[in-house]
Amino acid sequence: MKRRLAILILSLLVIALAMVVAYPRFKKIEKRGPAVGMVSATLPSNLDSEAATIRKAFNNWADFVQRSGTSTYQNKFPEDSKWSRLFLFSKSDPVFPTDQEILLDRGADSFVARYVQIPSERRTHDLYLYEPTADFYWNSEYFYDGQPAKFRCSFLIHLEPAGNTGTKVEVFEYQPTIWVGRYLGLSAHAIGPAMLSDIRSAEATTSDRQELLSIIIQHSGTPAG
Repeated sequence: MKRRLAILILSLLVIALAMVVAYPRFKKIEKRGPAVGMVSATLPSNLDSEAATIRKAFNNWADFVQRSGTSTYQNKFPEDSKWSRLFLFSKSDPVFPTDQEILLDRGADSFVARYVQIPSERRTHDLYLYEPTADFYWNSEYFYDGQPAKFRCSFLIHLEPAGNTGTKVEVFEYQPTIWVGRYLGLSAHAIGPAMLSDIRSAEATTSDRQELLSIIIQHSGTPAG
């Protein structure tokens, strides 16, 4: 009798553990936003001028490193703005992802492949907007069990000449990721099962790219087309 009871209890524990492990597969994750597509504009000034304007509009990592801890560094956005946490890097900076990294690390985001398809000689002036801690999330287009899911990504800002005097700017996301609670799993830092963050690759959002482009347009002036 005791043996049967022990077997029953063990079986129930195994079933319960299997249900807990399988739970992440049944989480209701929704994307409430426009279909993923091009986010771009043509700005009125030449490429060098527009690139300089973008550098003035956003926080630059080189400035932060140089002036961090001093009274001379001023964040260009309010503390509660997600943009206060992101910093610009130039195309020549080692942090800027290579084409190989973009394709290998894109996860569920197929749209970013469009960026790599742009000839490399037309991407020499591009900029990379990146949150260095890789641990900062914000609310965006994703929802988890009806509540906003935490989202993060980096941004690739493509710049190229347009017409005689204008500049085309197009915005891409790199490594869009969502945080949707926790799950029971195995960790290298714990003995036995542990509760782990449920972090997943996601499709690119449109609203975040549109917001970024809007900031660029506001600093540049009215688009040329």
